[in-house]
Amino acid sequence: MPILAAVLIVSGLLLFVLILLDLARKVSLISPVVLAIYLPLAVNLPLLGFVIFQQLGGPWLWALIIPGVLFLYVWLRLNVFPIMDGIPVGFRLKALGGAPPILYSLVYAIIVQSAVLPLSFVLLSGTLPTELLVTNAIYSLGCCLVLYLNGGYRAILASKSLSVLSRFLIATAVWIPALGWLVGAGAARGVRREYRAATDRVAWERTLPQDNQCATRYPILLVHGVGWRDRIRFNAWGRVPTYLKRHGANLFYGEQEAWGSIEQNGEQVAARIREVAELTGASKINIIAHSRGGIDARYAITTLGLGHRVASLTTMNTPHHGVRFADTATKLRQPLYQRLASAVNFVFGLAGDETPDFLSSTMAFRTELSREFNRNTPDDPSVHYQSYTSVMSCAASDRLLAVPYRVIKTLGEENDGLVSVDSAKWGEFRGVLRSTSKRGVSHGDLVDMHREDYPGFNVLDTYIKIVADLKDRGF
Repeated sequence: MPILAAVLIVSGLLLFVLILLDLARKVSLISPVVLAIYLPLAVNLPLLGFVIFQQLGGPWLWALIIPGVLFLYVWLRLNVFPIMDGIPVGFRLKALGGAPPILYSLVYAIIVQSAVLPLSFVLLSGTLPTELLVTNAIYSLGCCLVLYLNGGYRAILASKSLSVLSRFLIATAVWIPALGWLVGAGAARGVRREYRAATDRVAWERTLPQDNQCATRYPILLVHGVGWRDRIRFNAWGRVPTYLKRHGANLFYGEQEAWGSIEQNGEQVAARIREVAELTGASKINIIAHSRGGIDARYAITTLGLGHRVASLTTMNTPHHGVRFADTATKLRQPLYQRLASAVNFVFGLAGDETPDFLSSTMAFRTELSREFNRNTPDDPSVHYQSYTSVMSCAASDRLLAVPYRVIKTLGEENDGLVSVDSAKWGEFRGVLRSTSKRGVSHGDLVDMHREDYPGFNVLDTYIKIVADLKDRGF
């Protein structure tokens, strides 16, 4: 038996064993080590096959066919089922999770072929047919095109975290030498983080006991901030209520307007406090409020005299001491700011606000008006007040809040993209919620605004712990 034939047979057997172990979930066939060996061979199969056939001849053709079939299986596995981790995250996320290994394979294949193809024409043009070298070049480019279309469009269509610029670069620049490699590798890294965050949440759910740790003594009223309504598809709290209810929480919503004034929304929150108390028969309720919802709740408690009906008020990212960015932004009041206010009022009037007042709502965030509100709205001694906040780590943490983040950060204040840490402190300050990753936790992240999982921070677990703590404190 020729030595080359023996090498092919042994290699085929090893690959076959790897495939069996992969099917048994003992090892992953789509791994850096396997792909580092496999890809240079797979994208040069015409050249490799011709050389082997030339060396072995017709009688040993079967020794070439068997590894070829196994190579085809690995190619299909990479492009169709790159992720076989058994974690149930849904079709979109499973498709997304397959993008990183495919994109990394694409980058590696392009780097390899940028050296192999020129060298093959320089070194082998005298010994091998030119048609073969051209065929091999076309074949390898076709393989790279398959990887690009598969991995690139998985990322473009399935990702929620990629920016518009990133999607554009993936669609256009991945073929550009050096830049394309950086784009492909960067997209793969970002998408991989997104997928790992989703799988981390699933793993967390599996270990989460099904109990009544959120079954507080008093029902909970969730009070949203500006710009939201308590609607099924326009809800300010994302997936949070679903998970709290799974653990025994008795939840209700403030149902105040998106852009109502503090006085208007305070009246609506007060009405909901009375309704929930009457509906449940509870003597008091707990309020968890986000952003300006905390101000609306304080107005209802103190100014409207509902303190005797409220056991606790927990504020999340609430600008108790104003927003420095609002001091700057509201200077555009005439006439540009009024036009903006009119446009917002019109849109939210269609969405259900009866008396939208964007101008008053945003002006209330000014620091001097916040000081006046605090003087006129002292805490009710019968209510337990506590507060939490979060911080972004950089402007890229949440692109929607990049500008206000930079403005407030320039003033030397850590912030969540709208509210500084010092402004969010009220009552018993329970601390700053941070991410263990570089992304940070933005103003919107703390109410699951994007309905996404982020590495280093689990918003669902955070609320479960906050409500469980209320229960432990007797609320």
